[in-house]
Amino acid sequence: MPAALLMSLSLNAFAQDEDELLDEVVDDETTEVVASTPTDKKFFQRVQLGYTGTIAKYENKKPDENTAVLSEKYFLSGITFGWAGDLRIDKDNSLFLEVGANLGVHVGTSKDKNWNVHHDAYYRYKVKAFTVAIPVSINKQFKDAFGVEDLTLAPFAGLNFRFNVMAKRTATEYDENGSKTGKTYTASLMKTDKGPDFGESTRYMRTFDKKLHVGKLLQPGVQFGVNAYYKRYFCGISYMYDLMPFAKHVSSPELTSKTTPEGGNLPNIGTNCDVKATTSHNFAINFGYVF
Repeated sequence: MPAALLMSLSLNAFAQDEDELLDEVVDDETTEVVASTPTDKKFFQRVQLGYTGTIAKYENKKPDENTAVLSEKYFLSGITFGWAGDLRIDKDNSLFLEVGANLGVHVGTSKDKNWNVHHDAYYRYKVKAFTVAIPVSINKQFKDAFGVEDLTLAPFAGLNFRFNVMAKRTATEYDENGSKTGKTYTASLMKTDKGPDFGESTRYMRTFDKKLHVGKLLQPGVQFGVNAYYKRYFCGISYMYDLMPFAKHVSSPELTSKTTPEGGNLPNIGTNCDVKATTSHNFAINFGYVF
């Protein structure tokens, strides 16, 4: 009987030790496989919806002190939809490489009156654009930020490649009293205007000036900002600065003041054809879901 009792106690103790050991193994495996937050994963991704504000400006070069600088200033509001993926590249320092793609529709109106030199009237311009942006950045993640569990902050910096797929400008004419005259002109900003709506669109001028006001398909830029993750929810703010103007043109030597075969007049070098169009400053806020 004593031997049987001792064997029974030994078996029970061994069973308890084995159960505790199995619990520890399961816990370890669970901790390794199931991340407490999405940012604990080696790779995670998100979908997002956002707003982008863009400051744009057309400005004519001032050839001399007697010539006024003509400019059209815009603030474009854009709605964007996109995807982003984060890949951990340094576990010890919590560094991630982030790549994304954002589709955007942007609309803006000029803030200035641009007087028509041939009539007692002025124009207001409206710009519409469709873009695809490819951001690439490095971010460092700080878990439990400000002592809040499941809150992760990730400041980032990198590059932003914006493709200007479509951009057009509509001019609406007003008389000197501020009433619409009923005249509206529309031209693409991504190719030489081939319509008769603008005076510089004659066949003769296109022969010498095929790149007048043609926008760039690709505008690279730099960006920085901060992303915040709470459980599976995302919010981010960012600033993007374009490294080159949207369009730039300097009149060719052939563009001297002369009468065209169609009966029009070509401008002198350094007048309205010397133009630079910029979309330099971009601000964005995005909200999304991580999966």
